[in-house]
Amino acid sequence: MEPIYVLLVISAYAGIAMVGQVHDGARRAAEARWRVARPIWERAAALVGGEFKSGPDKWGAPRMQISAVIENVALLVDHGIDEDDVSGAPYHTRITSTARNPSGLWLRVHEQRLRRASGGAFRAQQVDVGDPALDGALVVKASIPALARWWLAPPLREALRAASDYQITLESHRLTAVRAGLEDDAEKLVRAIRAAALVAGRGRVLTRELRALSHELGGRLLYGANPASSEGEMTIEVEHRSRLLTVEFGRGGKKGAFSTRVRVARAASPSERFTLRRRPRRGSGRGAQEPSGDDALRRAYELLADAPDRVAQRLGDELRREIAALRPAAVVGDEAAVTLVFGQIETGRDRLERAIAIVSALAAPSPHGPYR
Repeated sequence: MEPIYVLLVISAYAGIAMVGQVHDGARRAAEARWRVARPIWERAAALVGGEFKSGPDKWGAPRMQISAVIENVALLVDHGIDEDDVSGAPYHTRITSTARNPSGLWLRVHEQRLRRASGGAFRAQQVDVGDPALDGALVVKASIPALARWWLAPPLREALRAASDYQITLESHRLTAVRAGLEDDAEKLVRAIRAAALVAGRGRVLTRELRALSHELGGRLLYGANPASSEGEMTIEVEHRSRLLTVEFGRGGKKGAFSTRVRVARAASPSERFTLRRRPRRGSGRGAQEPSGDDALRRAYELLADAPDRVAQRLGDELRREIAALRPAAVVGDEAAVTLVFGQIETGRDRLERAIAIVSALAAPSPHGPYR
């Protein structure tokens, strides 16, 4: 045999031996890591009232798992190899759950220092929640900014800050919380589990609030009732003064902003089309007194109409005062309906009842519709 071939064979055997040594070394390191982490995960499982399981996977590597139910949300905690190896850690800790998400929100929260959030393409934009403590520490990305602000209620914001080591992602009906490395702190793992449960369960809160609101308004809650609505829209049908109205929670059309809209049908001529649109808010002088009545409406809103005089007749003094005080994003009237649009998710009974009274008055057949 030629010397060169002998060297190649020897090199091949040496390479195989080296790979085997590396593999054995990695396995021993993994086993040592899991021996340290096992009592920590057992303690975390006990703290959340969950079940801990441990044993080899199909390749013989040690595995740990926690299953728990918190706030009526079932969660699974496990770990795996970080194939992307974004952080340089060979392992990751993962929390998963099925989330109730009737609105179809896409949401991701991670630390500011995590420059590139993992997980592939994510259809969302960065959102300023309006909480300095959260906005300064965490990055929030969401497909529906208005809904994300509602979703991240104050107790949930505190939980997310306490679990800042984890990137939490809500996509459709799946919730995932991931951190680089094998978690070796029971309290941190518990905080992450609770934060994940709150995010996953927030959709249930939305459904529960709307169901209660529907009952208070004397209506019924429907899902996807509007044929032109986006997936996940929820609608309350309610009767007011013998007229059927809808309170819609969702996007205004396929690409519209997510908001609350109060709508009532009417029969009107094209000349009665109008749009009352809120002007951008400008800072007023310190201590300046806010105008009232008609002055307040003119200052806060811009009226676009084919026949402004006819619209002005319908907008009596009381209606003007109510619209100016309620401050909706817009009130729109066309031939088929009058719609009052809130610029955010509105679930307050008092404000919705006032909105219902406004659109009912504007849609009344007489020039001066019934309004009290």
